[in-house]
Amino acid sequence: MQQAMPRETTGATEGCRTPPLWWEAAGALMRAPAEPAAGEDDRDRLADAACRLAQEIAALGFDVPVAEIRRPSRAESRACDARHAAMYLANTTFGISLTRIGTAFGRERTSIAHAIRRVEDRRDDAACNLMLERLEALAITACRAIDTGIAVKLSSKVRR
Repeated sequence: MQQAMPRETTGATEGCRTPPLWWEAAGALMRAPAEPAAGEDDRDRLADAACRLAQEIAALGFDVPVAEIRRPSRAESRACDARHAAMYLANTTFGISLTRIGTAFGRERTSIAHAIRRVEDRRDDAACNLMLERLEALAITACRAIDTGIAVKLSSKVRR
């Protein structure tokens, strides 16, 4: 199966080529080299790593524990908004399919589509739009840091 061509993003992330960026960054995150002809299992693991990264970023942005975002049941409004933002980031910034996001989040594909539509509708609000732009920029910056090895170096210092 051939890798999809990168797409350009707009707004805070204008000019960034997303799929190769998340592909390589997620591979570095898992300490597994990204290969152009990776098998389905590798793609699934990389997509799961990208979803976990989106969850961590949304948790920081909304100031909720990651466990609340990953919770299989319904959650309070703030945690629900954070979960939806994480799903949105996984899809729009990292280019993960709705089906794969659904698997990573333990939700149906249609629930993921609904969450993404809700986030897109909320972008009309200036404050919400600014928050999402910052989360998108943070996601891309994190991927670049991972891709260049900065995050790997920092995490090895923390472990010592």
